[in-house]
Amino acid sequence: MTLLSGALVVSAGVQSFDQPKRVNATLPSGVKIVLLLSGRLQIAVGEGAGHEICGPAALVIRSPNGATRDQVFAADVPVRYVIVQMQEGLVSAEMAQAMAASFEATHASADQDAFLMSCSAGHALQALSAQIMNCPIRGAERELYLGGKAMQLAALAISSCLSQASAPQALQLSSRDFDRIRQARELLIEAMQQPPSLEGLAQQVGLNVRKLSDGFRRVYGATVFGFLQEYRLEQAYKLIASGEMSVSEAAYHVGYGAAHFATIFRKRFGVSPSSLR
Repeated sequence: MTLLSGALVVSAGVQSFDQPKRVNATLPSGVKIVLLLSGRLQIAVGEGAGHEICGPAALVIRSPNGATRDQVFAADVPVRYVIVQMQEGLVSAEMAQAMAASFEATHASADQDAFLMSCSAGHALQALSAQIMNCPIRGAERELYLGGKAMQLAALAISSCLSQASAPQALQLSSRDFDRIRQARELLIEAMQQPPSLEGLAQQVGLNVRKLSDGFRRVYGATVFGFLQEYRLEQAYKLIASGEMSVSEAAYHVGYGAAHFATIFRKRFGVSPSSLR
């Protein structure tokens, strides 16, 4: 939906692809807020490095000069999202400066105009996303409702990403730290049925718990065990949707008990695992 004479665009939906889907496009000038409620994608903006983002996460993309965006969606897993695109005129100079300063403070190469910040999406952001996706108003007032919720969501997403970027623990990560964080991700995937504790995982990759936690959130836009839960649910979705396993078999395969699994599966994908099968 286009609002404020085109200065604000709000969209929401669910997409799923049979194979990894690559999308390369030019971003309109302004700020784009993406709430990735479920799913996983790899994304790079402008000349910046690529990021793997795991929902639920918030992305704030600043593109003053129409930079390119390159992203790859994972296969066979639904991506649920809400997007708010704001034209340059809706973004104050103070806000733009604050975002740029926070980005530069935590990235070694920040000489680009376009950039991407991400953070985990808390309950408040997820609630706002649900209110947009399930708008209860159908009349002419619908635009007012969605416009107000979209501005709330944009403000909270930007604030969340800025707060995380400016936190004292948001330090530079060396290339060796990045390698260790990626190693931690692989270890989690290999041991998803019986994952190690946070302390055990940190010890295995040679990082302290704080650096692993903060670094993982920065690299993947999710907490260590938030990422693990999303990965487990993705794998279960594929197994159930393909008919390869029953619901209980899929739950066991990814490390969940059947009762708890059904609850978190429905919350994440909006459908019960038995209905999907």
